[in-house]
Amino acid sequence: MSIFTRTSKLDALRKSSHSLSSLPDTVSIPAQENHRDAAVKPIETVTLDDIAFALLGLQEKSMAIYREIDALRTLYDMARKTGAVGADIAFSAVPDEKGDAR
Repeated sequence: MSIFTRTSKLDALRKSSHSLSSLPDTVSIPAQENHRDAAVKPIETVTLDDIAFALLGLQEKSMAIYREIDALRTLYDMARKTGAVGADIAFSAVPDEKGDAR
């Protein structure tokens, strides 16, 4: 199979469904303890297991991003509740343990 055939098949697959339009060229497979090193494989060669492990890695990253979003939202809300406005330093507006804003 030539590179043109693979590219054409991948392009056709991406165009076949909106949910496949963001299909990556490569898949990052995280390392697994005592089993294998991290790897990046072309989408045309990944196994179902590779995809499953890649999904687990992406889910971990996604959860970390959502935790960060939640923490920043909480800081924002806390600062706004003390009367802070847009140009104020959020961290300074949040009360310390004694209840005073810094």
